[in-house]
Amino acid sequence: MTATDLVMRPLGGARVLVAAGAPDDSASLTAVLRLNGFDAREARSADAVISSVAEIRPSVLVTDLDLTDGDGCEFVRRVRRLPKAPAVVVVTGHTAGSVRRAALAAGAAAFLLKPADPIELAQVVERLSGGRD
Repeated sequence: MTATDLVMRPLGGARVLVAAGAPDDSASLTAVLRLNGFDAREARSADAVISSVAEIRPSVLVTDLDLTDGDGCEFVRRVRRLPKAPAVVVVTGHTAGSVRRAALAAGAAAFLLKPADPIELAQVVERLSGGRD
């Protein structure tokens, strides 16, 4: 259970997994998604994401490229190779065009810069989830 779980329970919409190494980033992205009706959960490491994807079957993964335990683009490739892989949305502070191209080439469906606009984030996640649970 995370601090976000204590304040704001998941609402039961499309399942979304949030993976950000920084606790504040993870909590704020999760809260924004929950406020927009998504069943958002948190994971703080690449290994935690991999096991959570198998357990909760999210339709979308929102991730930073700077997880504490690995290369961000390789992580995106690893997630996309999983059975029933979620769509991946990268939310990062990396502004270089080469980083954007690398993330998209690795399999990310969307790339947003921090601080991500909450409305844009919710719209992207809604589009990618297709309203599925």
